[in-house]
Amino acid sequence: MKAKLVGEGRTAEIWQHDDQRILKLYREDIAEQHVSREYKISQFVHARGVRTPQPFELISEQNRQGIVFQQIQGPSLLKVMGEKPWKVTQYARLMAGLHCDLHKLETTEEIGQQKDMLKSQIMVAPMLSEEEKSVILKYLEKLPEGTRLCHGDFHPDNVLMDEQLWVIDWMTGVVGEPAGDAARSVVMFSLGAMPPGASAFSKLMLGFIRKRLTKGYIQEYLRLSGHTYEDVDRWILPIAAARLVEGLSPPEKELLVKEVRKRLHTLAAEVS
Repeated sequence: MKAKLVGEGRTAEIWQHDDQRILKLYREDIAEQHVSREYKISQFVHARGVRTPQPFELISEQNRQGIVFQQIQGPSLLKVMGEKPWKVTQYARLMAGLHCDLHKLETTEEIGQQKDMLKSQIMVAPMLSEEEKSVILKYLEKLPEGTRLCHGDFHPDNVLMDEQLWVIDWMTGVVGEPAGDAARSVVMFSLGAMPPGASAFSKLMLGFIRKRLTKGYIQEYLRLSGHTYEDVDRWILPIAAARLVEGLSPPEKELLVKEVRKRLHTLAAEVS
């Protein structure tokens, strides 16, 4: 392996492997089965024609697991949006098109069910009472199962751009209901806390980008998919609750809890 680090994230480092391939080297605390799962799903989606980097092989390096992927010579859409915020709506629409395309894939692959994953996350979600979790889980049971390919973590940092858009990071891929997958994207776009110490201008710019991103994405997604806003919106409650298990900042978790409790209050009012 050439000692050139080209990027890194919460779960892995990205190393140059050769001229046209990169090695995604997972951190030591990432279990081997999670790496194998991402490799399997990446193989499946690439074979089905999804615009995703081709996975070549699973390898072990320095007692860590890794996957060798085709290298995409382009930045993340998050980086592009930061450099050209006036084009956010345009990029949001492109993202919605890519997301809608992968949702067209019907699959029986054993890659895990969306509702099973949400259930397991909600059961251990911090900051919610057992009673609140119970209500959310009962609500989740009534939502449709779905048989389509869902990414599970579709946001601008998981989309790369050269002449076209590419979706990466399939560790959270599941079989499920596309409207639920779209709801997760809406939650990530709209319910993010401002970075600590950010200037007034930075907060204003970030708020502008988030609003444009959310609006541009959901309008185009609904237009292309044929879903209604209600189809997506009814998934927000369980999606926001499940997201509490992730390594988010306390302010972001507080925003999620506030949204969850607002929706639980509405639900209780409808029942009574």
